[in-house]
Amino acid sequence: MYRSREETDMEKAKQISRKVYEHSFVRYVAIGGTTFVIDFSLLVFLHSFMHAPLLVAATISYWSSIAFNFLANRFWTFGATETHIAKHAVAYGVLLGANYLFTIGFIAGATHLGVAYTIAKVMAVAVQIPWTYVAYKKVIFR
Repeated sequence: MYRSREETDMEKAKQISRKVYEHSFVRYVAIGGTTFVIDFSLLVFLHSFMHAPLLVAATISYWSSIAFNFLANRFWTFGATETHIAKHAVAYGVLLGANYLFTIGFIAGATHLGVAYTIAKVMAVAVQIPWTYVAYKKVIFR
């Protein structure tokens, strides 16, 4: 059966798209981006509109996005199939505790230096991306 160049190119594009979709880092970034939108939106809402103190707003927004992030990364990004969710949850909790302390410290320090809290939050998350991915892949959801 003869296949046109367009059909062949379309099939190649589908194969590439499938490989990209199936790569854990792409999924990690998608879940991380969604988690960030939840976290950041709540931070801005609580601090700018509800006038909650900055570190209180940052704390609430950070921990509010965690359940989504854990479940989405566990099942979709890394495809963890173990039934012992407690093992993953404990390791995840340790990482989140460290990331939380880093985030709060970074925001406090950066805003003290005159950086807008929104920019400080983005910077803190950007710094955490590499070590969090490695921890998820190599330790937490392996």
